[in-house]
Amino acid sequence: MLQILSPWYQDRGTPQFADGEDVDLRTADTSRGIDARATLSSTSSATFTLTPPTGKPLTTGVYRLVGQQSIDTIPTLQINGADVFGEFDIIDLASDPADGRITRFDAVAPGIGEFRFGEVAPGSVVLGARNLVFQKAYVGARRTSQVETVHNTGSAPVTLGKPTVTGPEATSFAASGSTCGTTLASGATCTFSVDFKPKASGPASASLHVPIGGTSQRVALTGSAFSGKTAITSSGKDSVDKGKTTIETSTSSAMSVRESAQAWFFSAQDLGGKGEIIGVRLQSPGLKSFPRGTRATTTGGPYKIVTTVRGLGCDTTGTMTVKQFLLDPVTGLPDTVDMSFTQYCFDKLAQRGSLQWQARPDVAAPGAPTAVRVSATSTSVQWKPSPSSDAVRTVARLVQGDGTGATPQSGVPLDVTGTSATLPTVPTGQQYTVAVFAVDAAGNVSSAGTAGFGTTPVTVMTPSSPTITGIEPGPGSVTVSFTPPASDGGLPITGYEVSTGSFTATGSESPITLTGLPRNNYQVRVNAVNAAGKGLASASSASFWPEG
Repeated sequence: MLQILSPWYQDRGTPQFADGEDVDLRTADTSRGIDARATLSSTSSATFTLTPPTGKPLTTGVYRLVGQQSIDTIPTLQINGADVFGEFDIIDLASDPADGRITRFDAVAPGIGEFRFGEVAPGSVVLGARNLVFQKAYVGARRTSQVETVHNTGSAPVTLGKPTVTGPEATSFAASGSTCGTTLASGATCTFSVDFKPKASGPASASLHVPIGGTSQRVALTGSAFSGKTAITSSGKDSVDKGKTTIETSTSSAMSVRESAQAWFFSAQDLGGKGEIIGVRLQSPGLKSFPRGTRATTTGGPYKIVTTVRGLGCDTTGTMTVKQFLLDPVTGLPDTVDMSFTQYCFDKLAQRGSLQWQARPDVAAPGAPTAVRVSATSTSVQWKPSPSSDAVRTVARLVQGDGTGATPQSGVPLDVTGTSATLPTVPTGQQYTVAVFAVDAAGNVSSAGTAGFGTTPVTVMTPSSPTITGIEPGPGSVTVSFTPPASDGGLPITGYEVSTGSFTATGSESPITLTGLPRNNYQVRVNAVNAAGKGLASASSASFWPEG
């Protein structure tokens, strides 16, 4: 099942849906990841390719592909050939402990969509997405939307009702623009939009209920809103502002921050797609947080600032005054900024401005809920509320795994009632964690109070790489000695493969002789093999020539 809004630049935002035999699952194992191809029509297709970190199995979790993280610690995701650099969440994953084959899978990319397979279908009517996660938005900004597809795979028509939204943040979500009538014919599809427009800072979750026949199917809704005030201003008679004042806020522009070339770039883009209106580039020693207070800015010193208005900007000197500057501990990107500046370009005329990014008086997170406990039957969870007096609501999430790194967007939301929530029925043979967060009025989120249940599954993969310890060229041959890999991937090693180009030889242990080599210059590699497949290759040997 694939339902996405295409991230590819030529058709960005185009809804794409396929299910059943129209989705070709080419690869699905813990060592190589997921490779799926979807046929959307006779002239259109889509792809989903998820690759694990090198030498590590594919596992569940929330992954944030931004900032200063090493690519060796996180999977890589491509949808329709486009790299996904934002956040994505592997909600559910089950694999065969005999060979690492993935038997059940569910992943969501916020604002893009969901891909899943191997789950038990609730009936003949299939929903394209069971989990809709929206990209982080601003309170007061225009709504963002994703498409939900309803597909009747049965042989008879079914009745449909009006979708409704329930839950603590239900007013932040809505269903609109439906093409569905009261009846859906056999084999037919219809769609409607699910909209997100946050009413308060911080995380938001709700449930969408779609009446189908005599039952109702549930779609989990997840969103989050930026906190505080976000705005960029610039004014002056200088060559950049030209006597005008530019003020852009999160309600009037698309605001973003990124890191590039050892600098942070804050940008306010035109909502109509006409490009950047105003931007600020900041540099500090080692991209560390800017200290509070007033300091000089120069073109060659440790602190630099350049403000660009509609494409015009120049290197400047002057002063900046920092009230707040905090970095996100996960991504390393600026999370809270409140600063003002006076800069001078070559014309020596003052350019005055300010930068606010989630600026707010209260940046202290409330205390976490405590004494989280799951019932003996794993049907409900209870907890004690946050000890902080400013905590105004609670978010609870069900996460597969041990809960490491869980966020208010991890896994799926639970409907909270007071200090408890009901747990859904989950597959056996898996480990789960309930993560409970407190949220205050400013949108600050506590650390998680957690409780786990279930059984840790056995995860296997291909072996790590052997180490070549010697090569001995012979007549048209080479004998390769090596040591076994540090990890067998959780399965017994069944053999080794020595290769160079199109020439290979196999054996059960070191050394292995590769024969039939014409006179030429070669390098060889060794791979270990287990039931999950061929593992990582060793480093290449030194170059050698077979004896004549």
